[in-house]
Amino acid sequence: MLVGDPHCRPEDDTKHEQDVIKDYLSLQYAALEAAEPDLVVLMGDNAGGNTPEEVRETLLRITQPYVQTDTPFTFILGNHDLQYAGMDLKTLYRIYASLPGIIMPEDITDFGDFRLSVRDPETGDPALELLCVYSGSNAEARDYSVYDYVQPEQLRWIKATTEETTRRCGHVPTVVFQHIPVPEEYALLKESAPFVMLGGGVAGQNETRGKFFTKRKGVEGYFGEAPCSPGYNSKEFEVFKETGSVFAAFFGHDHLNDFVGMHDGIILGQCKTASFNVYGDGLRQGVRILDFRQDAPFVLDTHMLRYRDLLGKKCRSLSGSIAVLHDKTSMKLHAFGRVGIAAAVIALPPAIIRAAKQYRNKRK
Repeated sequence: MLVGDPHCRPEDDTKHEQDVIKDYLSLQYAALEAAEPDLVVLMGDNAGGNTPEEVRETLLRITQPYVQTDTPFTFILGNHDLQYAGMDLKTLYRIYASLPGIIMPEDITDFGDFRLSVRDPETGDPALELLCVYSGSNAEARDYSVYDYVQPEQLRWIKATTEETTRRCGHVPTVVFQHIPVPEEYALLKESAPFVMLGGGVAGQNETRGKFFTKRKGVEGYFGEAPCSPGYNSKEFEVFKETGSVFAAFFGHDHLNDFVGMHDGIILGQCKTASFNVYGDGLRQGVRILDFRQDAPFVLDTHMLRYRDLLGKKCRSLSGSIAVLHDKTSMKLHAFGRVGIAAAVIALPPAIIRAAKQYRNKRK
């Protein structure tokens, strides 16, 4: 079970702050009951705090459902996790290692990457490999790329790790988990005219600003915002292909997206936010389920479990039009204003425009 962008903070002084964490925990308990997963993966931007102690307390709070249900969990880090409390990787990993119920190895790379192996109960050989990769924060050269990218040393680690397993056991199905998506996600999309914003299209961001995109045929799931991939392509996806073992990669970072598709023989999938503490998508917050079968090693089934499907409209922190509409509507109105398509905005029902303005004002 993949849990995207929890973005949980220690503050709970106001009723809204208390409601936010209650809604998050309600979603987690409901998803655990519905899916009964063998493993939970926190997909980055997990927890904040002003001190290491506050970060640990926040992590204890958000992992409480897994501990209480005896569900093992692991994690990857996002671009915001190291921005809190001025911590470095080693300090933060020590905090995670102290959490009850966590699964993480001792041999973690200097870049924060590690491997977990699901072993065949009869032979003890790995039946499935999970590579947890840290995709960094903001790029140092901001004029080159807004977001960071997986470094050459990390790419060598991915190759060496999969090659070592292949030498011993042949090609073992391998899945990569990381926060910031690879640029190849855009291969699942097609560039379109601005008028696609009237339907299922979205406006580009960062390096793709000024462009407009829709999903390609065969791509399933919800497309709510343009992928915030690095502007620089470090060729990580090419390394996936070279291994012959990596057949799927899943990402967080983009709060609205839960689309999944196949590119060049590899599954690329998004896991939208499960948080009520950041920009979201009405009551579409949810978790992604991955089902693996030992008799079909390079095949997986995946689907989303969303808040509104599990718990209906009983939400403490979102109500009224905010629970019905979503940020995609707000982003469309903003993009239309930027490109000057006033007629399209006027054509939208006035009630939707008023609700979107109310939502944006509340977020400010």
